[in-house]
This record gives sequence, structure tokens and C-alpha cells, in this order.
Amino acid sequence: MSAPFRGGPVSPARPTPTPPEPPLTPAERWRDLQATLRLVWTASPRHALTFAATSLLGSALPAANLLVGKHLLDAVAQAAQGQVTYRALLGLLAAQVGLVILGSLLGTVQNAAQQLLGDSLQHTVSRRILDKATTLSVEAFENADTYDRLQQAYREVGSRPLGVATQLVSLAGAVVTLGSVGALMTQLGVWVLPLVVLASVPGVIISNRFGVEGYRMLRRQTHDARVQNYLGSLLTSDTLVKEVRLFGFEPYLLDRWRTYYLGFRTQLETLVRQRSAWNFGASLLSALLIGVASALILRRAAAGQISVGDFSVFVLGIAQVQATVSGLLTGVSGIYQNLLYMRNLYAFLELPGRDLDAGDTWEGRIETIEFRDVAFRYPLTERDVLRGVNFTVRRGESLALVGENGAGKTTVVKLLTLLFQPTGGQILLNGQDAARFSPRSVQREMSIIFQDFGQYQMTARDNVALAESGRLNDDAGVQRAVASAGAGFVDSLPGGLDTPLGRLFQGGRQLSGGQWQRLALARLYFRNASVLVFDEPTAALDARAEFETIQALRAEAAGRITLIISHRFSTVRLADTIVMLEGGQITESGSHDALMARRGRYAQLYELQASGYAPSGGAGSH
Repeated sequence: MSAPFRGGPVSPARPTPTPPEPPLTPAERWRDLQATLRLVWTASPRHALTFAATSLLGSALPAANLLVGKHLLDAVAQAAQGQVTYRALLGLLAAQVGLVILGSLLGTVQNAAQQLLGDSLQHTVSRRILDKATTLSVEAFENADTYDRLQQAYREVGSRPLGVATQLVSLAGAVVTLGSVGALMTQLGVWVLPLVVLASVPGVIISNRFGVEGYRMLRRQTHDARVQNYLGSLLTSDTLVKEVRLFGFEPYLLDRWRTYYLGFRTQLETLVRQRSAWNFGASLLSALLIGVASALILRRAAAGQISVGDFSVFVLGIAQVQATVSGLLTGVSGIYQNLLYMRNLYAFLELPGRDLDAGDTWEGRIETIEFRDVAFRYPLTERDVLRGVNFTVRRGESLALVGENGAGKTTVVKLLTLLFQPTGGQILLNGQDAARFSPRSVQREMSIIFQDFGQYQMTARDNVALAESGRLNDDAGVQRAVASAGAGFVDSLPGGLDTPLGRLFQGGRQLSGGQWQRLALARLYFRNASVLVFDEPTAALDARAEFETIQALRAEAAGRITLIISHRFSTVRLADTIVMLEGGQITESGSHDALMARRGRYAQLYELQASGYAPSGGAGSH
């Protein structure tokens, strides 16, 4: 199964079947069909109308060609007996050539309109997917099912909406073609047309059946295909290649990647074998029915009841009717199949979103933040990540969160910055319930560096100024933030602040982990926020850089609210209040000296870390 390598969270170690979704009801299919047609019309009304008009006009040409061809052949036969003049033959030939030219013109306009409509549709659908992604909550992005739906939606961007529109227009055109060509063939015998039509049905039924089976197979493979792509990305990642080579687990990754492929291959082989057998049977039945229709025509020809032109209508009409009936029935099944795939797109677009601009607009600085009995539980889970969390931090004060991994520290940060909404309790800003205000307006007063901070494959300037994209040209502000973060190395880059960073694009300059972290700190300082949040701000820095960063942090934190998460107690010590989290609950709270005097869990962790720096293994001073 080939697809672009994409990273993403992976849970199972081996292929796991995805449960099938319940079939769509007729009402749901009708709703999706209407939505798809609106999507097509919205993308480009002019090209949609042009495509439909040229398609319908072109659908009448096969019957016109058959009719003119019949008259031309009959006229040639009569001309051999001196009954038709050369001028009359030229007139029929001119009509035939004119129909060919008209068909070519309509086809050219139709293809151009279809191509431009398809491009407009791809842009429209991609934009809707991206717009939807910006409204999803952070919790949604931490759910693997969201990634599955996103991948399925992107997979339908290219052809499915256009496929529904083109097949619907083709259905109308097929009715026109079948009606006009069928009227000509009916004159040759009442049973001819039904037999030819019936010969086309088995192949279409088989195609429809296995088209649906192919869709179901892809649905079942969605999750496993994403896992396979992730395994492939591990083998092609520039950032992971060193570790993969050093530990030598390429064979393990390749083996797992191939295991998924073999699983996909087994399903594909079964589907292909079944489809091939049924297709052969359908072709055999079709050939027998065409043979019967041909025998009826030949009997009439032997009796002198039809002309050479009539026989040409039959011979050429067989292919035309079969193609038209096949197109008609395939169009119906194709619309159904395309709507199945379109449901993937609509399922993603229908995911519940979060309007970050909903609520009152926050104005002014944030002077106090209070967590009052705050609890949080992830959707579809039964365990609270946080329970009964209470603390208050005021302007000019700093609060540090400590605790082992999984204690809930990062969840507190996500709640504080309104990325998450508490499932219990309240978060008060200046004594007012934060739920009253739009998250976006509150977040403008906050700036943060996450532990997994962004490394944007853009210029150094962009990496800093993205904190407030409206100030991208604020050179003085960028320089001040860079200086505060100790990121003076940007001056030595070939293009200074305008140097592209990373290896993703040509000309990019890769940075060390510590340099990327300093740029992330500069991004935090660039925003003139009243709340600064530092999630492991010195994790990638050496001892000197850590000292310089802490000094800058002290200077920048003056007159603001500061929240710090760190496993390094040298960083934590600067906080006015330290909160110890264990199992989602606060077990200790106070200043460094007070917590050390209490001799609780905080003191144990501090002394454990300090012992690693003491020459004799003893605890350092506190």
C-alpha cells in the first residue's frame, strides 16, 4: 500500500482491524449528494455549468453520427446503381465531418472546464479541511481517531467530489444517448435493444459489488496504513537516522513495515481473484446475449428486410448502447461509491469543533490566576487526570509545578492557557470565570514555550515573530526577544534573521537542539504577555546556557505572572511558590525553603538530584 510517509501516534504493535461503519440510509445518501453538488457549484459555478452543458450536447452526437452514417452508406449503395448524385454524397459527407468537428469542439471545452473545475474543487475541499482543523480542540488532536478521519478526508480531496458531479452529468447524458440511439435500433427489431441492454448489466453489477468491497477494504486498512506509513517515516527521517543506525533496529522496522504490507496484500489478492472470476462469468453471459441479438439481425438481413445502412446502425449501435448502458449503471453505482468516500470527508467536517472566539472579549492584563477545585478527564475515559487542584498566583509572582512524569503538570498548563476546558471546578482570571471569555482573547495575554516546542522550517525571523504574526516586520522587537533568549547565534547565520532553518527545504540551515530551544524562548519573549509559561525551558541547554536563561527569565518575569515546569531544581528554586503534583493531586505547596524544611516528597527529589552533583554523593546545600 503506497502513501506518503506521515508521522502520528501509534498504539498497536500489529495490524488491527477497524470495525466497519454502519451503512448509510437513503436519507443520509441524499443529504450527502446534495452537499456534494453544493460543494461543486460553490467551487466554480461557471465551469460547472460549462461542463454540464457541453456534456449534454455531446450526448446527442452518437445518434446523429449513426443516422448520418446510415444515410451515407445507403446513398453509396444507391449511387452504385445511379440513383444518387455525387453532390448528394458530398452533402452527407459534409454533415458527417461537421458532426466530428462539433464533437471535437465540445470535447475540448468540456475537458478544459472539467480540469479547471477539478482544480477549484481541490482548493475548496482542502481549504475546508484546513479551516475545520483550526476549530478542533487540542483534545481532538490527541485522539488517534481524529488522525484517521483527517487522513481519510485528505484522501478524498482530489477526485471524489468531481467524480460525483461528472457521473451525475454523465447519467443525464447517458439517458439522452440511450434514448436517441435506442430509437434507431428499435426500428431493426423489437428484441434487439433489450438484448443488447441486458448484455451490459452483469459486468456493471460485478463492478459495483467489488467497488464497494474495495471501499470497505480501504476503510479496514486506514489505521494500519497510517502505522505502516509511520514505520516508513522512521526509516527516512533525518532527525532519527542517527539513533536508528546506532541501535541498528532497521531490520525490526522493515520487518514490521512488511508485515503490514503482507496483510494488505492478502486482502488484495482475495479481492482480485474473486473479482476476476465474476468478471469472466459476466463477459461470457454478455457474449452469448450479443450473439442472440446478432442472429436475429442476420435473419432479417437474409430476408432482405434491412439495408446496409441499417446493418451499420446495428453493428455500431451495439458498442454504443453497451458503453452507454454500462456508463449509466456504472454512473449510478459510481455515485453511490463516491458518496461512501465523501462520507469520510463529511465525517471529518462534522467533528465537534471549538470556537476560540466565542464568549466575551478579555481586555487588560491578567493580574491573578486561581484554580478552584479544578478537575480534568479526557473524553471517553473514566479516570481523572487532575482532581481537586487549588492554587493562586498573582502578578509579580512565579509558580513552579514539579512531579514525576504523568503527574498532570502539562495538563495544568493546557488548562491554564485555555487549550483545555476543565471538566470540574473553575479557573478564575482576576476573580472572573475564565469560561466566560473567548479563549483566543485570553491567550493573547499569555506566552509559552512547550517542552515539545515547535521547530518551524521557516526563517529565523519567522520562528520568533510567529508569536504575533501581525508584527513579522518588527525588527526591533525580534532583536530584543533574540537578545533576551540568548539566541545571538542568529547573527552568524548566512542570512541573519532571514536564513531558512531546518533541512526540509533547499538552503535551510539545521540548528542544534539548544539553538532551537533558544529561538522558542525568543518566540515566548516576543509577545508582550502578562502571563509567561515555561515548560522545561532549559531541557536542551548546557550548564552555562541554562544559567544565562534563568537570569533572563528572572528579568523578563518582573511584573508578570510566571508558571514554570521543570525537572531541574536549579530552575524550580527561583519560583515564589512550588506545587508538588502526584497522581493529579497537589500533595505539597510552598516555597523551596518551606518544602525542604517539611522533609516531604519534594525534599526527597531535590536531594536525590543534588546528590548527583556532589563529589561524595551526598546532598548539596539548599
